[in-house]
Amino acid sequence: MIVDASLVVDAICDPGRRGVAARGALGEQPPGEPLIAPGHFAFEIMSALRAAANRPDHPLRPADLPLALQDAEAYEITIEGTPWTDVHRAWELSEQSLRYADAVYVATAERHHTALLTTDGRIERSGAAMRCQIISVLPAESGSLGHAGTAEPTTDE
Repeated sequence: MIVDASLVVDAICDPGRRGVAARGALGEQPPGEPLIAPGHFAFEIMSALRAAANRPDHPLRPADLPLALQDAEAYEITIEGTPWTDVHRAWELSEQSLRYADAVYVATAERHHTALLTTDGRIERSGAAMRCQIISVLPAESGSLGHAGTAEPTTDE
């Protein structure tokens, strides 16, 4: 399973429903299935955590950042290099309305023939022709955990 930074950041620093849903989705992954992310994942984690800690209304404080990074590390996500084939595929996807960073996650999921687990609903809504399943983790309206939507892979190119 490929995971993106939005999911992990929500899991480690959102005390509300988004965080509950993200933690639940990560916890539901089978123990034998590796969690994988492309190389820019670490940069996105650091950037998002710093941005959250700098917001005056966010519970994460700058002094909490080292522990938050340890919490992210505890999910044992393998960060792999991004091969040029993924860069080229991400470029194609970006031409179809995906942001570059999101397109690299999708390209990685396509290469691994697996799904992308995310809390970023924009990926699923982008309309790009993706060849992997997108599992968008959103908080359930009723307070129970749930996956609000999935986009099935498309084959047109």
